[in-house]
Amino acid sequence: MLVPCGVTLLPLIVAAWILGLLGSRLAAGVGLVGLGLLGLGLLGLGLAALIAARSLLPVGFARGVRWPLWVLAVGACCAGLSTHVESDSPVPPTGLCRLVVDVEQMRHGEEGAVGVVTVVRGERVHDHAAVAPQTRLVTMPLALPVGARVQVLAQLKPQQEFRNLSPHPSLPDALAVGGRAWLSERAGVRVLSQSPLHAKLERVRDLVRAALIKSLPPSSASVVRALVLGDARAVSDEDSADVRSAGLSHALAVSGLHVSLVVGVLVALLRRLLLLTPLALRFEARRVACALGVPLVLLYASFAGGSASAWRAAVTAAAAWVVVALGRRPSTLAVTAAAALVLSALTPSSVWNVGFALSIVATAAIVSIDLPDPEKDRPPSWRRQLALAFQVTWRAFVATAPIVLWVFGSLPWIGLLANLLLVPVASLSLLPLANLHALLATLVPSLGVVTAPLLDTLVVAFVTACRVFGEAPVFAPPPLTVPQGLLLCALSVTWLMVKSRRVLCVVSLLCVAGVLVSEWRVRVTEQPRGVVRATFLDVGQGDGALVDLPDGRLMLIDAGGNPGGGLDPGRAVVVPMLAARRRSRVDVAVISHPHPDHYGGLRAVVEAGIPITEVWDTGQGDAETPDGELSTLLATLRSHGSRVRTPADLCGEVHSYGAAQVRVLWPCPGYDPGHDPNDNSLVVRIDHDQRSFLFTGDIEGHAESVLVSNGAVLGADVLKVPHHGSRTSSSEALLRAVTPQVAIVSAGRLNRFGHPHREVAQRLSQKVARVVRLDQQGGAVVTSDGRTLTTTTFQGAQYIP
Repeated sequence: MLVPCGVTLLPLIVAAWILGLLGSRLAAGVGLVGLGLLGLGLLGLGLAALIAARSLLPVGFARGVRWPLWVLAVGACCAGLSTHVESDSPVPPTGLCRLVVDVEQMRHGEEGAVGVVTVVRGERVHDHAAVAPQTRLVTMPLALPVGARVQVLAQLKPQQEFRNLSPHPSLPDALAVGGRAWLSERAGVRVLSQSPLHAKLERVRDLVRAALIKSLPPSSASVVRALVLGDARAVSDEDSADVRSAGLSHALAVSGLHVSLVVGVLVALLRRLLLLTPLALRFEARRVACALGVPLVLLYASFAGGSASAWRAAVTAAAAWVVVALGRRPSTLAVTAAAALVLSALTPSSVWNVGFALSIVATAAIVSIDLPDPEKDRPPSWRRQLALAFQVTWRAFVATAPIVLWVFGSLPWIGLLANLLLVPVASLSLLPLANLHALLATLVPSLGVVTAPLLDTLVVAFVTACRVFGEAPVFAPPPLTVPQGLLLCALSVTWLMVKSRRVLCVVSLLCVAGVLVSEWRVRVTEQPRGVVRATFLDVGQGDGALVDLPDGRLMLIDAGGNPGGGLDPGRAVVVPMLAARRRSRVDVAVISHPHPDHYGGLRAVVEAGIPITEVWDTGQGDAETPDGELSTLLATLRSHGSRVRTPADLCGEVHSYGAAQVRVLWPCPGYDPGHDPNDNSLVVRIDHDQRSFLFTGDIEGHAESVLVSNGAVLGADVLKVPHHGSRTSSSEALLRAVTPQVAIVSAGRLNRFGHPHREVAQRLSQKVARVVRLDQQGGAVVTSDGRTLTTTTFQGAQYIP
């Protein structure tokens, strides 16, 4: 008989430790310095951990160990705060590089493999520029052996990171990578070392993958590969979308449920077999089986792809079986806490991983249920089992809802019902049969032919059911603000922990009222009146700015673009920013000139269904490339009712927006076909009482000299530096004519053009009081009430001239 394991204090210690880790990353993010501030932060967060977690302990226990409890909680929190938690990877140089890397993960798909590697050492081929150790890279499309140290030749490109001030700030990415590495067939992959165990696992995975592809139809084989091997990339986009829309994304990943079921069955079989051997006379079969299950579950997690969720489940199961092997009955709460402690101690940045957070809160919500004790209570009736299943699903849904809404922006209500109906079916039929078929198809192909039709039928039925559930509407509110996110967390905790209906109703009403008040406030503050607010967006190597005008209208001046491939700034920055600011319309969209790093992001705005009243364009792209991308985009805008205006009817006119006047200074009266699009960029001036802004697109020497010599009114407080700081722009004459107090340089981090060029950067630093480089400081917001001017950057720096 097992003795209860009474590790009651462990959950509290782990909660304080994780809180400290979160505080460490936040402290690093805001740059806390000084031992005094740090000491106060340690003490404050330690006490917060104690107050938050102390209520979880029995009252008598808490009273009996009050002072040790305070000391341990504060100590654990301080230990977390003193731990270096850094999620940002070094950014690699651009170009062909020779690398030695350790292979962490590899996901196989129909169009190749995508992996994650960590650089041991490396250098760029042509100039020997170093690639920093510990740089994490995404590799494609060649498969590399997991767990191996390999030498490769790869074309590197830094991962684009957009840093902008938003009412809906993004969370730190615990799995952030510094860049992407493209491996060609000529990459000359050379395996330097690999453990025999990893090599054997990779060979077995390859055999199983080949057997599944051979024995099943392509669509079913891809789903089964995801279930058995973790090859989620093999699943078609359509099937993935159907499963995701039903709220069952975890069903196509090797999750904790998969690991627990598969290895749990194996441990139960081991116990049965041990009962038939003489060992059962000397040892307790259950304890021996659990001891054998510890290496087995760790091995299975690696075989199944080694995803973060698989390892979390494996470590949790291993902790529970270690306790059983020692003759104790594991506490679910203590085992979960122990697993969280092990994982967060090995990889502190994992506390910022969305999957880690979801699993922790879901598990905490589930283990707080009063489950029947199998050694004391009778087996529950089917009604009781159904009620428990619903309670487990409901509590996990409520616990994870704030995180899901914050990160993914929507909550499929139908997911509650889909999880209740489809997950048990998938767990009891699809998952076991998938693993059985993988075993048979690999070892005894003749028997695999027998299981293949039934497995194919189950896969098709599961995906079809997900498609049906996925057609239901989802709850997709505007992106949450920080106060709204905290209020939803409070509401979630209340629904999970408070049993008094009166208290539940009062707290729920207060939280809902708080969310509504916060929504009203964000709609007022993010659609300001009486001021000009220019938000210079970090869109990488390109231009993009949102300008709030005094009468409430909105102007979008360029929208970025990524002609070299990668993240689309329109989809990743412009559209989310509009949604976060509750902007459902763009009144004027200015396309400074027909280069894709300025207009490319506008496609995402159109595809998002955001109406645009007017479009200002030079007309050069439409005239010179009538079949080009910009012409197609303009035709689409016209079909949606947008009015496209050119310099012919923009120049010489003052466009009034409340107290602000907008003028187009160049090219007037129209573009010059003898010059390229850069020198024909629209130059837009915005005047607001005593303050003014000058947006210059990508004009270069010719346009600058003509504007200065013609005596154009160029003086402005804020200058959007021409052409990202190229040496062919920002001349001495232009800077003397403008005399800006603030200069904004819109360039991408480590861009291949070297923008801003050294001579321009020096010139700006000598002529301008405040130079803001978006590649270094992230996005910037410049606000004018007509008299004062305030500049705030993503890094938190503020400047008031």
